[in-house]
Amino acid sequence: MATQRSFEDIYAWLDAQIAHDREREAFHAQQEGFHREQRALFAAELEKLTAIRESFTAAADAAMDLASRAKALPPPAPSLDIGPRKPSLTKMVARIVEVRPAGEVFGPALITREINRHYRERLKRPVERKLVSIVLRRMAADGRIRSVRPGKQHQEAQYARKEG
Repeated sequence: MATQRSFEDIYAWLDAQIAHDREREAFHAQQEGFHREQRALFAAELEKLTAIRESFTAAADAAMDLASRAKALPPPAPSLDIGPRKPSLTKMVARIVEVRPAGEVFGPALITREINRHYRERLKRPVERKLVSIVLRRMAADGRIRSVRPGKQHQEAQYARKEG
């Protein structure tokens, strides 16, 4: 035999279920509106970013075409006229620094690489960065170059040629 429920129990259960379903429908309608707004915002942002990326790609392609057509210019070579057969480290550093553009920041590592590249035929062994650092410090103390950032334990000092 089927369970007997009273008319009032069934009526109350239906009312509770209807109230619950109305509340859930209203909640999801609110969420639908929120998600529609978010979708519109993201769609607009996506469109903007896609246009920027396309223009960036076109500009990069054009730059690569120009770069491939133009011959690479070698960096200006420092004067090899540094005196006697055995070159002076101070003169080599000074020549390398003088071809650097005014205001460009450099450190002992860069100057050491340039010296070893330009003067390798005249050197018995490669120049050490520590010695170049000492020369640069002296040049900064003399006022021939300016110190941009002092060196620290794990960070080399930075210098720049004075403008003018």
